[in-house]
Amino acid sequence: MSFPRSRIINDRDIEEYLSALEGGYLSEDGMEMSDTEDNEESIFYTNRNEPLQDVEDDDNLENEPTLHEEQVDVHDPPLIQETVASKAGVNSACSTWVLDKRKLIWKKSTLQFSESNVEFEGSTDLGTEITALKTPYQCFNYFFTTELCNKIISETNLYATQLNPENRFNLSHYDLKKFLGILLYMSVQHFPSTRKYWSRRFGFEPIKQTMNVNTFEKIKKYIHFNDNDKYIPVNQPGHDRLYKVRPIIDSLNQTFSSVKKHQRLSIDEQMCATKVGHYLKQYLPNKPHKWGFKLYVLCSVFGFAYKFEIYSGQDISTRPEGEPDLGSTNNIVLRLTRDVPRMVNHIIFFDNFYTSVPLVIYLAKQGIHCLGTIQQNRIPNNKLPDKKEMMKKNTPRGTYEERTASYEGVDLACIAWKDNKIVTMLSSYVGTEPVSTVKRFDKKTRERVDILCPKSITEYNSHMGGVDLLDSFLGRYHIRVKSRKWYIRIFFHLFDLAVINSWIIYKNNAIKENVTKKNILNLGEFRNELAYVLCNSGTNENKRGRPSSSSLEQELQAKKKRLQSKPIPPLDIRMDGLGHWPNVGVSLRCKYPHCTGYTTISCAKCGINLCLNKNNNCFTRFHTT
Repeated sequence: MSFPRSRIINDRDIEEYLSALEGGYLSEDGMEMSDTEDNEESIFYTNRNEPLQDVEDDDNLENEPTLHEEQVDVHDPPLIQETVASKAGVNSACSTWVLDKRKLIWKKSTLQFSESNVEFEGSTDLGTEITALKTPYQCFNYFFTTELCNKIISETNLYATQLNPENRFNLSHYDLKKFLGILLYMSVQHFPSTRKYWSRRFGFEPIKQTMNVNTFEKIKKYIHFNDNDKYIPVNQPGHDRLYKVRPIIDSLNQTFSSVKKHQRLSIDEQMCATKVGHYLKQYLPNKPHKWGFKLYVLCSVFGFAYKFEIYSGQDISTRPEGEPDLGSTNNIVLRLTRDVPRMVNHIIFFDNFYTSVPLVIYLAKQGIHCLGTIQQNRIPNNKLPDKKEMMKKNTPRGTYEERTASYEGVDLACIAWKDNKIVTMLSSYVGTEPVSTVKRFDKKTRERVDILCPKSITEYNSHMGGVDLLDSFLGRYHIRVKSRKWYIRIFFHLFDLAVINSWIIYKNNAIKENVTKKNILNLGEFRNELAYVLCNSGTNENKRGRPSSSSLEQELQAKKKRLQSKPIPPLDIRMDGLGHWPNVGVSLRCKYPHCTGYTTISCAKCGINLCLNKNNNCFTRFHTT
């Protein structure tokens, strides 16, 4: 399609361009041409002015707002609306929220904090299915299910056939697991480029022994998650901008949210860092990775992601009956908290991007307490002192003001506290008391001094960092393999989330089993162990929730420490039932616990000697118990 060559592109042209991009007329993944990442369509110009005009047009396009971007320290958000109308479409039947400002009367008083009022009445018991997960592979299989793997395999093979009916490419279950294992290896061991891992002299041997480079790149080329033939075009009912990764999103959200939630949860943004060309890509200047796809994540204080939502500028979910429409940002919180149990005193923390009076009141009526920073112009009938007055030099640092109100039985408290800037908080369960002190550096005396700090500030600082902790886990180890396809980059990010959640569950179970701290795998060791099992495991798929043979495993680990000649393979490799053939070699001591015999029989896969004779069959017992 063609666009007018003018110095200024109007709004209609921009909408037409974005519709073409979204509808597939302008290829993002090359499906309309070829899906290889190496072939690019050449562009020819008839005269020297056309390329200059194209650059000028691109600059004009980038300066026009296409999607909502996070505004950081530029202007205060707009005043809260008294009535938020229902949206059309799938959610047109939702209720309308009406905030009566006349009932919201702020008084100078204190909202008393009581531990008994917020005592958690829910359950954090993970259940036997999760607590029985002992190894990294078992924990990973709980989240990245066999059903999801089968979906990826079928869609990948279908996609390869769609591109070329004569293509003999066929992805198997073992190939997919090896591909994922190699990705995990690459996230820990960093090489300059992908092909360097297969270098003859300086490559990484575990990867070279798992799969050749051509097979790896072929899987990366064809891997797919949804049928392109069933894609609903733009402007049609049911159109989904994230259709290509929707099965991955739904499956992981389902397994993540099946874990019992802690009392204190936080909601914040997260970036899937990439500069791949796509209209959903965002620019957030205050994030460490400024370019990428934006996610909203519900996290525990330990960094476990219970639910996530990728920002696409649309809401295709069906709103439950009775859930109001509070506006686009507040609806994000409502969608992420749909699985949070009601009336058991959960506490949600979020920042001023989400916080509003209607949101806090609605969640409080559902039995969910809230605490978040807020812009003062989002508080109707605000009686707090003006920011400029509080920032004057005669107002000491640590000064705070509190106002309380009651709306339809919900107690609210808004607090303004002077630090290096004015911090304003809104809460439904905590105010300023009990007041504590914090250390701050005083420029005049050039020393650290104590200043007053309200209880709401200490609560917020202690429990708001769940998503930031998750980001720090991602920053240490994440998949760095490059791809020009936007949905592949999202898949890598979600795969990393599944691995981190698996590691948190593994640590939690190990601590409950009184495993010493030095014997608990850190994140890097966990990824290496999981990669090893994925690259070498066999056919035994029923590992989800299976209790391990703890006594035999402990004895194997004890014998492993005494004899350091050959490493004992992980439990998942030992029990996979594939490729464990007896070999005849040098006579060595049997590795089975309590066996003192010598044998020439060894396992071809495990690489250890085991007795195999009419009197003692350690070989079979080792691989089955």
